[in-house]
Amino acid sequence: MLTESQALVQWLAPGSIELRVGGTVHIDFADSGRTIESTVLKLDSARLLEYSWSSGDEPERPLRWELNAIEKGTQLVLTLQLPAAEDVAKVCAGFDAHLEMLAAALEGVPIRFPFDYYLQRRRAYQELRPE
Repeated sequence: MLTESQALVQWLAPGSIELRVGGTVHIDFADSGRTIESTVLKLDSARLLEYSWSSGDEPERPLRWELNAIEKGTQLVLTLQLPAAEDVAKVCAGFDAHLEMLAAALEGVPIRFPFDYYLQRRRAYQELRPE
C-alpha cells in the first residue's frame, strides 16, 4: 500500500516509487496542483521507507513510514518533519484524511478524499497550537 503504484492511487494519489536508495519518488496530486518529486533516502523493504515530501527548490520535508510487528498485526508509524513556517494543522489534517483513506482501502472499500473530515481535523489541530 505504501510503495506500489496501483495501491498508492487508492489512498494517496497516482504515483510511483523506485524501491532503492536514490530511487525516484513521484506522487501527483493533480486536483490540488501539488506534485512530489523526490528520491528515496532510506529503505528497508520490510519495514522502512523514507523520502522528502517536497519537489524542486522547496525545503526538505523528510517523511518516514515505519512498519512494526505487534501482537495482533502491524503498526504504521508516520513521521514528517516540517519547516517552521509550514501550516502544521493543514499538513496534519491532510495526512489524517489520507490515513482514513488507507484504512478504507485496506478493508477493500476505497473512499474518495474525505473533505469534511479533513476540515474537522484541521480545526482540531489548529486548536492544539499554542498561542
